[in-house]
Amino acid sequence: MRLPENAPSPAQPDSTATDGDPTTSAGADAGPAVPAAADGCQTALHRYRRNLTALAEQREQLKQVDRRWHVLRMTAFLVGGASLLFGYLSPGLGGLVYLGWIAAVAFLVAITLHQRVRDQLEEIRRARAVQRRLVARLERRWDRLPLWHPTEAWMDENEVSADVADDLDLFGRGSLFQLASMASTGPGLRTLARWLGGPALAEPAAARAAAVAALAPHRDSREAFYLLAKRVADGTAEPDRFVEWAGSKTYLDGRDWLRIWARLSPIVLVLGVILGIVMTSVPILLAAVGGVVTFNVLLTVLHLGPIHDIFSVALSGRGDVDGYTRLFATAEHLPDQPDTLADIKRRLVDDPDGSAVAALSQLQTAAAMASLRHSGLLFLVYVVLQAVALWDVHVLVALEKWQRKHGGNVADWFDALGSLEAFMSLAALRDEYPAWAEATWTTPADDCTLAAKQLGHPLLADSERVSNDVVIGPPGSVLLVTGSNMSGKSTMLRSVGLNAMLAAAGGPVCAAELALPSLELSTSIRVRDSVREGVSFYMAELKRLRAVVQHARQRRASQDRRVLYLLDEILQGTNNRERQIAVARVLGHLIDSGAIGAISTHDLDLADDPLLKSVAHPVHFRETIEQDAEGRDTMTFDYVMRQGVTPTTNALRLLEMVGLGDQ
Repeated sequence: MRLPENAPSPAQPDSTATDGDPTTSAGADAGPAVPAAADGCQTALHRYRRNLTALAEQREQLKQVDRRWHVLRMTAFLVGGASLLFGYLSPGLGGLVYLGWIAAVAFLVAITLHQRVRDQLEEIRRARAVQRRLVARLERRWDRLPLWHPTEAWMDENEVSADVADDLDLFGRGSLFQLASMASTGPGLRTLARWLGGPALAEPAAARAAAVAALAPHRDSREAFYLLAKRVADGTAEPDRFVEWAGSKTYLDGRDWLRIWARLSPIVLVLGVILGIVMTSVPILLAAVGGVVTFNVLLTVLHLGPIHDIFSVALSGRGDVDGYTRLFATAEHLPDQPDTLADIKRRLVDDPDGSAVAALSQLQTAAAMASLRHSGLLFLVYVVLQAVALWDVHVLVALEKWQRKHGGNVADWFDALGSLEAFMSLAALRDEYPAWAEATWTTPADDCTLAAKQLGHPLLADSERVSNDVVIGPPGSVLLVTGSNMSGKSTMLRSVGLNAMLAAAGGPVCAAELALPSLELSTSIRVRDSVREGVSFYMAELKRLRAVVQHARQRRASQDRRVLYLLDEILQGTNNRERQIAVARVLGHLIDSGAIGAISTHDLDLADDPLLKSVAHPVHFRETIEQDAEGRDTMTFDYVMRQGVTPTTNALRLLEMVGLGDQ
């Protein structure tokens, strides 16, 4: 695939666990886990930094040219102004007038050429911003990445659970969305958010993964696409209002008289002028001109607001027409396989009934007509045309003709753009981490088990990540994760959930292998009480667990997917005995619903519950406590998940280490 290279050419939170550990592990087999390899990330980092260096050199060269043009402009302005002043005021220096006009022309030429240099500098600024964003993602420098978070109303409408998104750090600072996204436009951001936060379904996920794999090798083309998307996003508002306008009723519908008068008014004016000249009657001449102009001014006052509001939506607020035309045109160079990319290509450039590129090219005519009122040099021309012929109405006629022809397709174009931008985002991750696996999908009826080898937390840097094997399922069982405080339990749960999200979107997963059935995530990890609403922590947990169980029952009825639940240290707001009974009952409901999942706890009594022991597959994390040279205890964690229930606890030792031990 080759995309147009419009970019300047270079030289060819982490997720904080609730139990406090800074790294990740996820595994069920006890074998020593080692930090994951660089997975190609360093190669990509080197390429991005090399591009930044080349862009910095281009920028310095252009800044020198910019300074020279600035000096030339100032010189031409001062020489021209002084020469014209003295040439016209001093009879003996009349020859300076010629020099002054030459300098004035040189000044205008210099302004035009200088603006091109400034445009190039602005393009380099955007290109550097794109490369810096790519670098910041790989270095996990979350504060240098843009933040985007959908509204809760949007998440409800698009089947994205706000609770799961919060528990697994899907959005916000140090989130999966920050890592996976290179999107800039609204359609791209929303599409990627919907894919990551929605259900993990085998068929669409596999189709997305094929498209991501096809785009991954085309590095230069992808970076050129990112730059085009950023340029469009920097210079325009969201296209949502444009999409809404395109499918709405036209303004001139029911106002045919306004369209007819816009065509007749210049004819009436010309006929009146001719009649006045033929009859040599000044009153007739003035009446014809004054009457038409006055009536048109009155109509302008009455209809100027609504018509200009339409212009702002269709031609300005919806975005730079040329910018979106260029962005849609990149689809021309997409491969014909897989079908997901071929469908985007058809909708944006190949549709014989009106592709996006062809239609937006036609819209540029109306945009050029409307731009007269914004042009400093041609504004007086616009005023005359508006007074004589209601120019704005003619622009609106052309705009609504385009609306009637193409309005029904506009939403589909931006939907295709959103998919393309989401694919381009995930393709960067696929290219940067070649050792990350592509998920494989199993049939829920045959194998409802999530099985991974060397699964790690994708939000952690390669040097910090600890990866292990993990198996969750089949139905009727639960992975019971035990361990002391800060040992890695919560981060393990998030590792599973985040990789399921990546698999759902068609992206690479942070694992050597990952096989999973179609599923939906349901979690209880980060629960909060609410004094304002009168909800205690315990009641907030109960409501969350009720939602998890109800979700599992709904999916059980559908049979096409299962719920994967991830529960972290649940029901801590009650005594141990009641907690054991309550947890066993919750797990009983989930097991009866056919869900699969994992639950973490540091409560060893809970692990001894008879019901849990009958269905649980226990694994654990542990810590090592040693004394340093000064005799002080130090605690370390290897974040390796081993078989069985944890044999150690550390709450009292931690109390002593912070100076709150027994006196």
